Amino acid sequence: MTTPHPMEIELKLALPPQQAAAFVKRMARRRSAPVEQDLVTRYFDTPDFALSAQGVALRVRRAGRRWLQTLKTEGERQGGLSRRAEFEMPVHRGGLDWSRFPPEALAYVPDALREHVVPVFETRFHRTAWLLVGKGGAQIEVALDVGAVVAGERSQPICEIELELKSGQPDALFALALDWAAAFDCLPFDVSKAERGVRLAHGIEAAPVKSVPLELDDGMGVEEGFAAIVQACLTQLQVNLPGVLASDDIEYVHQARVALRRLRAALRLFRNACGLPPELQDNLRALAAALGPARDWDVLCGETLPAIASYYPDAESWQQGMATLEARRIAVRTAMQDALVQAHPGAWLLAMQRWLLRHGWHSHPEGQAVPAAQRFVQLAPLDAWVRRALQKGHRPIVRGARDFATLAPARRHVLRIAIKRQRYAAEFFQTLFEGKRQARYLAVLRDAQDSLGRANDAHIASGLLTAAGREAGSMRDFVLGWLAAKQADAADGECAESILAFLKSKPYW
Repeated sequence: MTTPHPMEIELKLALPPQQAAAFVKRMARRRSAPVEQDLVTRYFDTPDFALSAQGVALRVRRAGRRWLQTLKTEGERQGGLSRRAEFEMPVHRGGLDWSRFPPEALAYVPDALREHVVPVFETRFHRTAWLLVGKGGAQIEVALDVGAVVAGERSQPICEIELELKSGQPDALFALALDWAAAFDCLPFDVSKAERGVRLAHGIEAAPVKSVPLELDDGMGVEEGFAAIVQACLTQLQVNLPGVLASDDIEYVHQARVALRRLRAALRLFRNACGLPPELQDNLRALAAALGPARDWDVLCGETLPAIASYYPDAESWQQGMATLEARRIAVRTAMQDALVQAHPGAWLLAMQRWLLRHGWHSHPEGQAVPAAQRFVQLAPLDAWVRRALQKGHRPIVRGARDFATLAPARRHVLRIAIKRQRYAAEFFQTLFEGKRQARYLAVLRDAQDSLGRANDAHIASGLLTAAGREAGSMRDFVLGWLAAKQADAADGECAESILAFLKSKPYW
């Protein structure tokens, strides 16, 4: 009989440093006495980081006078919850002792690599740990880690809560984490200390994250495809949220909005098969609403106005107007960050992950099972369902494109939304199809969305400048005239051409 690998199941939360004392105070109300210790962990890898490239973390940790060596694999991660193989045992001193690892662990580090393994970075933090009894009698170790990752002269702070499942069901982790996320503004966090150390050693800075192609296959059922798409959207949102809340890089807001738009498009696409509970839908709308105005001002001040600046004859007057608008943009951004915190995005992300883990689409919020006909659709093959869904999304675009020249601005906006939804749908299912026709169709959709989007940006910019009134200075009327001309040109030129190109494209499904 083969002995199964020991499996670590934990949920990690990023905790704002200013909330650490409040969290300890909350935990003091529990009967469990905390265990405190200072931990120094030395991570090992080859000079070219061959182990981390394979998803393996190798470390030796000192806790008081004891030393433990550990090997962890990358495993599965989503929404802060991770499942990974872990091999841990005591050693006599601060170096690796290969002889103490079992064969299953040694299989992850080939002989050719072992002789090249050296220390590459360290973590140094204070851990306060509690052993709790959670939902259903689950045994959970809760650890608050505060300290730093150190690689040479570089360092990065650590402030996080780890909930490790010792026994019971993973749902018990979410029951605790949801309460803390709402109370302490925590965010689910998937990046291990080992990964942060590798990035720090390489000098890799955090950056906004774009969506990546999904790996779906035609052997999936509808509900499997739905879960994979929703998870991908949530992952993109989660990794960009820290930057939205703490960075001045406007691309974080853009990518967070893209993640939410893609998620809403997916939920609409699957609404008759896998419906989201109303409470989660409402919170999703609140998050989207919080991000919207900030992005509009970022586009105005960061893209639209700089493209016009060189055509304005009075540079000093332009700079005065820009200073006023930039101050307005900063105020809107600050208000957005405040509104986002009030919307508790971490708690919502955890609630979404819990819903996915439970396969919440199998039942209504009241608890009763979904109708048999809906369950039949959930279990149906994904590939046939996708073809029908893409055809359904294609038809209204064709109708709108044929009438484009006579469409009122409001109807053109509706057409733009339909094109955007169809583009997201086509991207979701990209790996289910092959061939040049698919690539051409996607390219035409993107061009049409971009051209209509630029016209929409000009419309929004006009509204923001009009609302700003005379505070924007003498540049305001010049820019409004410019934008009006641009919208008129787009309607008859760029947009019309992209719509005509769509009508010439052929469905590939």
